[in-house]
Amino acid sequence: MNDEQALKSTLDLTGTWSYEEEYTNGKAKGELYLRQEGEKLSGRVVFTDQIQGEEPYMIQEFMEGSISGRKIKLEAKAYDVIHSESEICYDLDRWIGVVLRDHYITGMSTDKQQADGYFTLKKLNPTLPERF
Repeated sequence: MNDEQALKSTLDLTGTWSYEEEYTNGKAKGELYLRQEGEKLSGRVVFTDQIQGEEPYMIQEFMEGSISGRKIKLEAKAYDVIHSESEICYDLDRWIGVVLRDHYITGMSTDKQQADGYFTLKKLNPTLPERF
């Protein structure tokens, strides 16, 4: 077994992760619920978004992606607004990151408005909520 095969057999990203992101105009903070099946990733991220000069809002994005070695790619496919004081139009995010340790991921994000950001994920729990 080579190093790449050994990594695939031991690396399991399934679980609940804390999510923090700083981007061009603000910050986001919440939780990511991620499932790994082989190289396929799926999940949802629920977070409060605070854009400079605006009221914060809470949103969730549903995502799909993949892992290759230690590199992950995630792309939001849909979103729901959980709470907002006003009507919002939201651009879906894409994330590219690297697994630094089994419980820590960091990388960059972007959306269609070119709002680039930096995110960190820290594993809180190796299991998912029942209602995932």
